[in-house]
This record gives sequence, C-alpha cells and structure tokens, in this order.
Amino acid sequence: MQMHDTLRSVQGETVAARLAAAFDITQAQAEAVMRAVMPELAWRLETHTLSRGGLADLVEALGSSDHASYLDRADVFRDEAARTHGNAVLGRVLGSKDRSRTLAARAARQSRLDPRLVRAMLPGLGTVAMAMLAVQAKSSLGEILQRTPPLGRLSRGSPHADLADILRRRCGAGPYSPLVLPRTVRRAIARAAGFSPRGAMAWYLTALWRLPRRVLRPLAARVLS
Repeated sequence: MQMHDTLRSVQGETVAARLAAAFDITQAQAEAVMRAVMPELAWRLETHTLSRGGLADLVEALGSSDHASYLDRADVFRDEAARTHGNAVLGRVLGSKDRSRTLAARAARQSRLDPRLVRAMLPGLGTVAMAMLAVQAKSSLGEILQRTPPLGRLSRGSPHADLADILRRRCGAGPYSPLVLPRTVRRAIARAAGFSPRGAMAWYLTALWRLPRRVLRPLAARVLS
C-alpha cells in the first residue's frame, strides 16, 4: 500500500507534523501511527471495490463532499466538523467500532502511545485519507465521469451519484460496457489509493496470507485433511 507515502506532504507541511502538533507527540510517533493506520485504511478501501455495490458506494462518497478542502486546513486534526466527517469515513471504511478499536490498539503498540489517544487521532486520519483519495482520483475518475452520458430525468444531480447508480444497476455508459465500466472505475481508484487493481481471487489469496499463523495453520490443516 502506498497511501502513507502519498500523504506525507500537503502544501509543504507533512501530515505527520500536523498530527504531532495537534496531539502533542513527537513526529516519529505520529509517523508510526500513520504507518499502522494508513495501510489498513487502504486495505479496507480495496475490499469495498471488489463488489459493484461497494465500488458504487465509494464513488458516491467521493462526490458527496468537498473532501479536498480539508487538506487546506492546518487544524484538520482539531476541527470538530473534520472530526465528524472522519467518523463517517471510518464507519464507511472500517464498518464497526470494534475494527476501529482494534486498529487503534495495533497503532498504539507500534507507536508506544495510549490507545485512547490513538483512537482520538483516527477521525482526522480518516478525513485526510478520504480527502487525498478524492484529490488523487480526480483526474482518472474525472475522465470516466466526462464520458458518461447524462441520465436526464433519472439523474440525481451529481455525476458521482449517477455513475454510482449505473454501477449498481449493472448498466453500461457511453464507451463502457457493463463489464468494462466497473473494471475501469476500480483501476482509477486503485491508482489513486495505491493498491493493485487485481481481481477478487488474487485479493482473497492475499487476504489469506495476512491471516495470523494461529488462524492460518488450523485452516490449512482442515483443507489438507
């Protein structure tokens, strides 16, 4: 995953520096938190793109707010609106508070910080991650949006929402057939988020590789028995 590297600099000031200043920690500790959190967020984003519904939801989310505006704010980790936005992002990407707590605990161990402090950082990191994804995907996803024909009376008034509906209904649009469109959209988001546009089978094999050995060994034993 390359999301951590992508997020290192925003208008000449690193995200880690802003995070460190907001929570009164060292930049090394902030970097450690980001190294634990950002790859996990990228991984979760990748899982959403494996289904048409998840891909459509992500496309619609990218167009539902001016995400990029948060990157211009030096107080992104202190602002209450950014925090609310970040909690919504975490709910969408991670899916449950248990996953947020697990991620915070792992990041806390790697950074040697209090898990409660790391949990407080997650909404801001979620906001910044989605904002950077929106910025990175603007060009490649914008090309698809421009080539998507208008939906007329069926339009929801937003190009992102219209494209999301086309994906959900398994339709094609313009030069994109129903099979080509989701693959093209997924490749655009994959490039922006820094993950490989591999198919579902390759993803599942990688997911198995990520399992702890205490889980993988019994699973392998059952398969081989």
